[in-house]
Amino acid sequence: MYQLLGLPPADAERLLRADQKHREFSNLEYYNLLDSSGEEVASQITLRSTLMSSARLIRARQDFINFLDLILGHSLTRSWMENPFSINAIPPEHQLHSYVLHLRLSSLMDPKLNLDELEASGQAVELIIDTWPNHLFDIIAAQVAMIRRKLDVPIIYYVEENPREERRRPQEEKDTVDLKLMLHGLRLGVEYLRLDLERNQALVTHVLDMRGRTKIIGNYTIKGFGVPQWNDNIYVEHFLRAQSLGCHIVSIGRFCIGDRSVESWRLLMDKINALPEPKPLIIAYDFSVLGLVSAFQNRSLNPVGHEALEASPREWLAGVHTARGLMRLLFRQGLLQPLNFYTLGSNVYYSASPAMHRAAYEHYMMAHTFNAKQCTSIEEVDWIRCGHNFGGASLTAPFKVAIMSRVDHLSSHATAIGAVNTILPLRGKTSSILDHANARNTAGISSKFYGDNTDWSAITTCLRRSISPRNSVQPSRTTGLVIGAGGMARAAIYALIKLGCRNIFIYNRTRSNAERVAEHFNKYAREHKLLARHNEDGLICHILDSPTQTWPSGYQYPTMILSCIPASGTDDNPPVDFRMPPHWLKSPTGGVVIELAYEPLITPLVKQVRRIREQGNHTWVIVDGLEVVSEMAMETFELMTGRKAPKTLMRKVCNETWERQCAPFQPQR
Repeated sequence: MYQLLGLPPADAERLLRADQKHREFSNLEYYNLLDSSGEEVASQITLRSTLMSSARLIRARQDFINFLDLILGHSLTRSWMENPFSINAIPPEHQLHSYVLHLRLSSLMDPKLNLDELEASGQAVELIIDTWPNHLFDIIAAQVAMIRRKLDVPIIYYVEENPREERRRPQEEKDTVDLKLMLHGLRLGVEYLRLDLERNQALVTHVLDMRGRTKIIGNYTIKGFGVPQWNDNIYVEHFLRAQSLGCHIVSIGRFCIGDRSVESWRLLMDKINALPEPKPLIIAYDFSVLGLVSAFQNRSLNPVGHEALEASPREWLAGVHTARGLMRLLFRQGLLQPLNFYTLGSNVYYSASPAMHRAAYEHYMMAHTFNAKQCTSIEEVDWIRCGHNFGGASLTAPFKVAIMSRVDHLSSHATAIGAVNTILPLRGKTSSILDHANARNTAGISSKFYGDNTDWSAITTCLRRSISPRNSVQPSRTTGLVIGAGGMARAAIYALIKLGCRNIFIYNRTRSNAERVAEHFNKYAREHKLLARHNEDGLICHILDSPTQTWPSGYQYPTMILSCIPASGTDDNPPVDFRMPPHWLKSPTGGVVIELAYEPLITPLVKQVRRIREQGNHTWVIVDGLEVVSEMAMETFELMTGRKAPKTLMRKVCNETWERQCAPFQPQR
C-alpha cells in the first residue's frame, strides 16, 4: 500500500488505521475494487476492428452506480417497471427453481480459485464467513465487491457461528465478533443476511434494528438424533416467531437419518399456507451427513456447489448438487420441457445467435434448440410462434415494427422505441406477470405474447464500455449521430437518450423515413419532459439532408456515431458502402463509432475509422457489430430462459463462429 501511495510505511500504516476507524462510524461502505483481470483485449484477430477493454474508471463508476441503486432500493423497482421479465426484476426467492451458490470465505482465500469459472452458477451467492484471517473486514469487503462484479447476482451474507475446522470460541467472543461481522455485511449493502434466530437475543435484536434495505432470512437449523417430524407444531412456532421479528424469509433445516417424511413436510406447508397474508416465504429442507437430501424440496433458493470448488468438509449442506446438474434433472423428470427458439428475418443465414444460444443451453444442460429461419412474411412468423414448443424468437428486419400490433403486451422499452426484437409466449396459468415469468421453459399452446427490445441495451452497454472519460455524456453539450432510420436506428436513438444525450442527428437516404423516426422521439421527449432548458426549438432529434451538408452551427461535433445500415442494404437506408463524411468527424476529443452490421464485419466505415487510427488519431474508437450482437444474444437468452447468461462462454462462441464462417471471406483492410 505504501508503495502505491508513495508514502513511508509508517504513514501508510497510520492512514490504514484511520480508515478502519472510519468504518466504526459509518452506516454504509463501498469498496472500490482494483481488478485488472478484464483489461486484456478480448480477441487477437487481426481482421477485427479495434476492441475496447473496459476502462477501470468506467467499471468503478458503474459499480458505484449499482451500489447506490441497491442501497436506495431503485434497481428492483426500475427493472420491474421497465421489463418484468428481466433477470433483475424478480428477486431469486420468487423465481421458480432458483439456486444459491454456496461460497465460503475459506474457499475464496484460495489463490487458485478463479471466480470467472463460477459465472452463471446460480441466481444468488451465499457468502459464508467461516474463517477469521487478519484484515478480515477488508477481505470481506473486497470479496463482496468481486462477487458483484464477476458474478453479478444478489448476495446472501451468513456468519457461521460454529464453522468446521476452526477453533472453538467462547460464547462471549462469538457474540461480540459475529455481531461486528453481521453489521459489516449490512454496511456493505448485501441484499440478504441469514440470521440464526436461536443466537443471543440481544445480537438478533441489534441486527434487525440495523438491517436497512437488507432482507433478513430468519434461520433455524434443527440438528441431532430424534428430531421431530415436519408436522410437529414447533416448526410453525419457529415460523411465527420469525414473522413477528419482521423476517422476509424463514429458512428451517431439519437433520434426518432415514426418517424423511414427504407427507409431514406437506402438512407443514399446508399449515403455513393457511396463515393469513402477508407472511414471509418459507423454505424447509431435510439434510443429512451428505448434505441436502432433495434439491427439489423447495421451489426456490436451493443450495448448490460448483465443479470448480474443491470439496471441503466445511460445506455441510450443498453436497454434490450443482445448478447445471439439477437443471438436467428438471428436464429429465419433465418438470421443464424442451423448447424451440429462433432468429427470424429475411436474411439470417449468417447469424451468430444460434451458436451462442446453443452453447448457453449446453452450459445449463437445457434440452432446448435454437435455429435461424428465413421468413418472407409476417404470417410465417405468426405460424412459428403458435407452435406447442415455441419458446421465443429474436426478430430482425423487416419484422421489428410489423410485429408490434400482433403482440399482447410490450415492455416500456419496446413501446418507447416503436420496435420489437424479442417475442416470448405467455404460458402462465393466471394473468400474473410473475406466473408468466415462471412459466418459461415449459411447453404448451399460447395465445398471448410479450414483446421486448434488447437492441438498445446492447448498444448502451457497448457505448458505456467505450466512451472515454473526457467524452462522458453531458445533456446540454454531447451530440450523437445515427445513420439509418429502421428498427435498429430507433434502438440506437433510444440508447443515446437513455445515456443522457439530448442532441441527436439522423441521416437517412429517404428523408421521409428519418422524419418519421425523429417525430416519434421528439414526441417521446416532450411527453417525458426530457428537453433541456436551453432547447428553444423543442426538438431532441434533427435531420441531416446530405453527406455534403456542413455540421449544423450551435452543436458540437458528434462523439457517438452509430451506423444502423443492414448488411444487405434496403431502399430505406443509405448504401452499404456508406462512408462518414470527413467533416462530420472533427470532434477534437474523438469519440466512439459503432458499426452494427457484422456481415461483412469489415465494412467501409470500419476501414475508414481504422485508417484514421493508423494515421495517429487514437481518440476515435470503433466497436464492430460482433460485439453488439453478442450483448444482444446474452440479454435475449436471459429473457427467454429466465437464467443468467454465461457471458464469457457466449462471447467466445460468437468470435469462434465468426472466425469459422465469415473471417476467411472478409476484406483485409
